[in-house]
Amino acid sequence: MKALRNIFMGLAMVLSLAALGGCAGISKVKDIRVTSCGVESYSLKGLRSIDAVLAIGIDNPAMAFTVTDLNGILKLNGEDVAFYSADTVRVDKKSSKVYDVPCRATLSESVSLMQALQIARKGSLEGLTTDIEAKVKLKNGSGKTLKFKDLDLKEMAERQ
Repeated sequence: MKALRNIFMGLAMVLSLAALGGCAGISKVKDIRVTSCGVESYSLKGLRSIDAVLAIGIDNPAMAFTVTDLNGILKLNGEDVAFYSADTVRVDKKSSKVYDVPCRATLSESVSLMQALQIARKGSLEGLTTDIEAKVKLKNGSGKTLKFKDLDLKEMAERQ
């Protein structure tokens, strides 16, 4: 369970990063923080997929925004491990709340179930990076598609 939480914590941090990138130039944006992340529920979908609902705490002193079409690739030492996506997240302005975010992760074809279990058993973010693409839309309608490559999840977790 700790490994699953660590991997999804990385996703939560990426959501936060997507929000920050989409709101560039707006005051108080640098103060947006992911305050907590937990796995509310999860269910296996066959041997290669998992659905989960994350409980992500976000402290947002800035304007409202929405993150949509979030898709990414989780990599271990540069090799694709899993593909993931998250449902739309609408973050209220000037609020500190916990949001339920449905997500799905599917193992890469090159990764066996045994390899995935070994990664999860390790329970560490060491060597895990992600590529991500997401659309961030502000309440006023302006938006932007953001793309990030090779984000180091361990480094991001240490900053939190």
